[in-house]
Amino acid sequence: MLKTLSLISFTFLSLQSWAGSLYDVKIKDVPLYDVFKKQGVPEAALQRTFEFLEVNGGKTVRVRGKVRERSRAYMADKEVTIKNSNMAAIIDFSLPSSERRLFVLNLKTGAVSKHFVAHGKGSGVKVASKFSNIDGSKMSSLGFYLGGTTYYGSHGESLNLYGLESSNNKAAERDIVMHAADYVSEDFVKSQGRLGRSWGCPAVAPGILPKMLNNFKEGGVIYAYHADLIKASSKNPTLQEVDHHDDDEDIDLPGEEESIRNGGAPLTTSAVKPESVGEVANVPVPTAAPREQIASPAQAEQK
Repeated sequence: MLKTLSLISFTFLSLQSWAGSLYDVKIKDVPLYDVFKKQGVPEAALQRTFEFLEVNGGKTVRVRGKVRERSRAYMADKEVTIKNSNMAAIIDFSLPSSERRLFVLNLKTGAVSKHFVAHGKGSGVKVASKFSNIDGSKMSSLGFYLGGTTYYGSHGESLNLYGLESSNNKAAERDIVMHAADYVSEDFVKSQGRLGRSWGCPAVAPGILPKMLNNFKEGGVIYAYHADLIKASSKNPTLQEVDHHDDDEDIDLPGEEESIRNGGAPLTTSAVKPESVGEVANVPVPTAAPREQIASPAQAEQK
């Protein structure tokens, strides 16, 4: 039976202990949760991702997606089954764009790979402090996404994203997709002090995109998170903002999205070294220890 998710309902569900729970998975006798935590995955985002997969993994949901044909593009309903077996991804927008803030989690092996990912021009310069679900805002949006179909656009093959929360459910209408961009690279950071900015899309390095397409199309879970705005994204879905004094000058750098859209020449792939592809080798496994009791979102709100 087709089920339609209510984000209000699953966001605040308390954890339950079931056979086959992600919390029961161990890597060399260490709980998978702790393996990820020891590798720097932000714990609040990790907990919410685990809870989301526990409650919703394997369900088929109805989403609004954009159908792109040669002559036209239009919105239509689509059924997607939420993947819960192999991979999940967390984007920590609490971190500046100069840091590798896209965490790709292998739920089978416990491996974590960390990559650069851009935020929208409207969200800030080096640090993203404003998020919106409004078309034309050029801001990034927080919340859970499902990877959808792939298509070929101005940035080559790209991944449609379906926003599941009130803070990002206009993603498909806004053309918020995951695509490759040459302004997402270590060289760009070294020369400019930050990544280039998109128009709201979580753009990644060209070398990383195939991995994201292969693992997240048709139901892969991607959680865009900010440490200070978890509650704000549900209470005020139109706009979330955190106080931040940004000393970086808000100028459009050559090669980033605003410059490209206004006729500037994009950086060529030969001018930018692609980010390394693949998972981190020889991931250290922490010593087994009892996991601290983590309060569910519902319990946390009562404190």
